[in-house]
Amino acid sequence: MDSKLLVLVMIVHLICMVTAQDSSCVRCCDYEPTNTSGQFSILRGEKGDTGERGLPGQIGKAGPIGGKGTTGEKGSNGFPGYRGPKGIQGDQGEPGASGPKGSIGPSGLQGPRGSKGLRGTKGDMGSNGQKGELYDFENWPVFSVARSSVQNGQSSHTTVTYDFTFVNIGNDMNLGTGIFTCHIPGVYFFTFATLKYNNKHAAAFIMVNNTPKARIFGDDKDWQGMISQSLTITLTAGNTVWVRIDKHSEYRNVQLHSNNKHHTTFNGQLIRPAV
Repeated sequence: MDSKLLVLVMIVHLICMVTAQDSSCVRCCDYEPTNTSGQFSILRGEKGDTGERGLPGQIGKAGPIGGKGTTGEKGSNGFPGYRGPKGIQGDQGEPGASGPKGSIGPSGLQGPRGSKGLRGTKGDMGSNGQKGELYDFENWPVFSVARSSVQNGQSSHTTVTYDFTFVNIGNDMNLGTGIFTCHIPGVYFFTFATLKYNNKHAAAFIMVNNTPKARIFGDDKDWQGMISQSLTITLTAGNTVWVRIDKHSEYRNVQLHSNNKHHTTFNGQLIRPAV
């Protein structure tokens, strides 16, 4: 092939590659020259098949920054997110203001007894008390009386009487009746003693206002000895005290033995007047 013709074909082929998208591209290489005189004419052939897509070109330079767009409409609320983990505890806040005073609650259980406290300071002297009642100490009731003979029990209860006086201050003891009558109220102390003799019962009561209060007793066995009873009691004015021989169907030969040695005695005294 002539070199000029070959150059021309190459030029045309190059032009066809650059303008591949142009439907008017002519494939000159498909035709043989028919003119050997050196003068050629290119005839338009049939349209060929679409070639393969070329490789992507290089990325162009970034264009200039556009202007600020208008504010878009507010979007709808999104779905609630998941609960996050517990955060670190913050610093303690300042104390709040005091609230209103609450109502008094019920009393609690009594607590254990506390230890003994320190001795307090001496208090002020109190005011004078009321004037007390003046007692006649010279006639303070005190008596001690005795029997000089035996007194046997009868078919009924018998009051013990006396025939000898050791002391009878205030004269509240009546020897003939054997009864003490209270005139100054207060606390009194009484004692009664007698001799229990061989094979004799000794049974008696200290009586207060017809009520037995303290018993004296000794059985009827073959022995003898002193027996006694005492009583401390509060009396009011008019109360009476005496000793009564106890008569019982089971008791035989009840006897309070005495003689001039005064084995049987009855004693009483005021130990504290009533306030």
